Amino acid sequence: MLKPLPFTFGKNTLFFKLLTGFICVIVLVLSFHLFSYSFFNRNIQREIINNNQQNLNNTVERYENHIRMIQGAVVRLYFDEKVIVLNDLGMSKYFDTVNRVVDEVKNILSNDQMYLNNILLHFHNPSLLIDKNGPSDATQFFTKNYSSPSYDYSFWRKQFQESYQLKVFKEAVFMDNYSNRSVASLIPIVLKNDIYSELYITALLEPEKMYLAYRNSNQNQFYMFDALNQQVFGSGSEAVPAEILGRLTGSESYIKQNNQLYFYKKGALTGLTYLTVVPLENITKQVSRLNFILIMVLAGALLLSVLISIIMSLKFNTPVQQMIAAIRRFNPNNHWKSKIEEYNFIYEEIKSIIKTNQEINVDLDRKRSQLRQLDYMYKLKNIYSKPAEGQETNNKPFYLVLFHLTMTREFRELSSLEQDGAVSYIHEFIGAALAGRFPDSVTLQTEKDHILTLIFAEEQQLEELADAINQLKQAFDDERKPISVTIAYSPVLRSSTAFNAAYEQTLEMAKRRKLRSETQTITELLPEPHTAGFTSAQEQEFLTYIQAGNAVSAHRILARMLAQMEKADASAHQYMELAKEVVGKVLKHMIAVNLDISSVFDLSSPYQRIQECTGTDHFAEFFEWLLTEAVQLLAEQKEGQHPIKHFMLEYIHTHYNEDLSLEMVADKLNMSANYFSSYFKDKTGVNFSDYLTELRILKAKYLLLYSDQRIQDIAEQVGYLNANSFTRMFKKVTGITPGEYKRVHLVAEKG
Repeated sequence: MLKPLPFTFGKNTLFFKLLTGFICVIVLVLSFHLFSYSFFNRNIQREIINNNQQNLNNTVERYENHIRMIQGAVVRLYFDEKVIVLNDLGMSKYFDTVNRVVDEVKNILSNDQMYLNNILLHFHNPSLLIDKNGPSDATQFFTKNYSSPSYDYSFWRKQFQESYQLKVFKEAVFMDNYSNRSVASLIPIVLKNDIYSELYITALLEPEKMYLAYRNSNQNQFYMFDALNQQVFGSGSEAVPAEILGRLTGSESYIKQNNQLYFYKKGALTGLTYLTVVPLENITKQVSRLNFILIMVLAGALLLSVLISIIMSLKFNTPVQQMIAAIRRFNPNNHWKSKIEEYNFIYEEIKSIIKTNQEINVDLDRKRSQLRQLDYMYKLKNIYSKPAEGQETNNKPFYLVLFHLTMTREFRELSSLEQDGAVSYIHEFIGAALAGRFPDSVTLQTEKDHILTLIFAEEQQLEELADAINQLKQAFDDERKPISVTIAYSPVLRSSTAFNAAYEQTLEMAKRRKLRSETQTITELLPEPHTAGFTSAQEQEFLTYIQAGNAVSAHRILARMLAQMEKADASAHQYMELAKEVVGKVLKHMIAVNLDISSVFDLSSPYQRIQECTGTDHFAEFFEWLLTEAVQLLAEQKEGQHPIKHFMLEYIHTHYNEDLSLEMVADKLNMSANYFSSYFKDKTGVNFSDYLTELRILKAKYLLLYSDQRIQDIAEQVGYLNANSFTRMFKKVTGITPGEYKRVHLVAEKG
């Protein structure tokens, strides 16, 4: 160890030169601090007041800009052609247009940074309303869906007579009287347009979220007042005195009263007065605290500087040795502090490096686990993949357990977040329960409704596996959830080369589950009972009843078939196949008679309803709904026929696959093109080109789902010269390409 230099006071010694230099620096720094302190002490209170005013100005600017952003989004709705059509012609016949307007509203609400709960398009006559959930009667909406004592239906009706373009109303609690629960505490912002007096739009703002996002840390008492000094929003527990409200003149300033400072500013767009209350005691404490801190810092700095100067001059080497010793005995869990600032910096840097290294290791472990699960998924689905470097896969014998999740109607009523949470809970619960008994087990989700667990075990552990599965079954039965579970596994121990075979077998086992809501456990591939489908006579009788509008008789045929299947104890898969067959026959018949079904339900809607059926009664209800809808549409088609309208529609439906134009059809009817265009829109509600496009796309949808033809051939059959034009138009109408449409609906049918 190096010896310290001898202590001397000579003018040429290192100690004297270092000490003299340090003292000179100390004197200069001390002088600067004394000057700064005197200046700071004179201006600190004024600066704190200016800072509070500036904080409020910043908050007001954020609020006004946010409301301006909402105004911009809503104004675009006024000039949306779909809204213009509904305002001019009403929404009773334009279901597709209404749905597109709803999509526009949802698109705006999908931006979480808007802090909007809902957007309401209120039409005057008739009193109808469109919001994120679709169209509804305005009276029912404001008394049931969004009910508030402060804003009854008469208030909203009155706004049609009020003259303003933008108005912010006070915060109120809105209730959902259907579920007797609070929707939210909201601020209505009504935006009007002079051009459309029969329509105004209301944006329901969530003030608490906006306040938490835009407020400053010292704005605990924040208020908003309208032009009549009525409180629109307030975060403080105490009301602002009336005499203060009477003194809020000018665009911005502050008022000092009763040991309180009231800072206010008026918004240029909304005309609202924004006010924040800062106790004068807080500012006095800040000044006193800062003065005390400054004095203590100055005194401490002077004393510490002298001590450090002497110590560093005498023992310059000591801190270096202490740092080396500390690094050698470093423990990242210790919270050790040194009096040497550089030492603390080095210590914290080393601690940060170690923590970063630990985080990297944790992240690597997580990614290794994900790669391992991905590798098993590839093997299960027989997909070739090149193993990643260093990737390890368990090659021990295994049992494969498949958990099939059946989503009930209650599940579909949950929000997307709640649905994901319910599935994630089951996934984690299964993984934790089986990992407790079989540490090497791997639980992964291969599909939205399939959770798989690979149990790496020995043959003698089969009994333990059966016990674990039984406990899981009891847990699922005891806790009734909107998801029913079927557990399928084979008691045969499989080798590591049979992943795909085991997976396919368990899938088939789960498919043959019975139509019951309780948890089922399947350990063998049970034969499916024979169930008779439609005979030729039954099918003809069934379609005859539908054409005749006799939904009851058609339903009796299906009821008998359901009763036969129930007696034979058919599998859930057989019930679903029957339902899909019925849907196919009904839709095929409706399309064959040139019936446009897109305004009532999309082709995917019946298949989604099938997935929600967990009992025979559910299938009976589904068939009743399907047949009622079909018969109603057929009846409406018969009642609405007109000779000229019938001819032009029949001609279009017959020649839609040709190079058809508006002029050609007008010539057939001896009409001018302009008159025929107006006549066609008056009778159908849409333009000729839009109607022809919708018809061609509808026919293409049917061919995509119920034929194996190429897209090029389908394009030619529905009147497009080439596949590119067809694909472009198909995507414009449906939002997806023909190939994607076919894949999505085939997956829905197979599911």
